[in-house]
Amino acid sequence: MIGQFEIHGGVKKQLQSYLDEKGMDLKTAMDAEQSNGEVAAIVHEGLPAMVKKIYSLQKMQTFFWEKKDLMVEFVAQRLEAAEKKPKGSKNNNQKKR
Repeated sequence: MIGQFEIHGGVKKQLQSYLDEKGMDLKTAMDAEQSNGEVAAIVHEGLPAMVKKIYSLQKMQTFFWEKKDLMVEFVAQRLEAAEKKPKGSKNNNQKKR
């Protein structure tokens, strides 16, 4: 599951707004159980509907908390990848050869 999702721009903005509002960085947010659950909820909301049905918010929050050291690195990498991803990269109009 963990390697199969991307964080899209809307989730990145929402997460960054949350962190700014709380005055914390991602690591600090992931180290406290309540803010960890809130970060998990933000990420969960951005998942495709089918994935959300399979992995409930409660499951995701539990997973984020139990694997917080792993998840802080993973979410940070996904945020960085979302930042570097050019807009419209899904359909870049390149023809297959």
